[in-house]
Amino acid sequence: MPAKVPWLPASLPPGARPERCPRCGRRALIPWTLRRDARTLAVMRTWVCAECQATEERLEAE
Repeated sequence: MPAKVPWLPASLPPGARPERCPRCGRRALIPWTLRRDARTLAVMRTWVCAECQATEERLEAE
């Protein structure tokens, strides 16, 4: 397993409602950061797995 990246969560924060991670299958996928796509101006949310550190971006409602 690769080393954990320090700016990503290593454990679930209190009150988090995790989803199932598509990579490792554990319920540890949580919403983490927001960013705006420069080309489309859409708001994107980065989701991160607290167990395997996998990330995915999803479109976020404004």
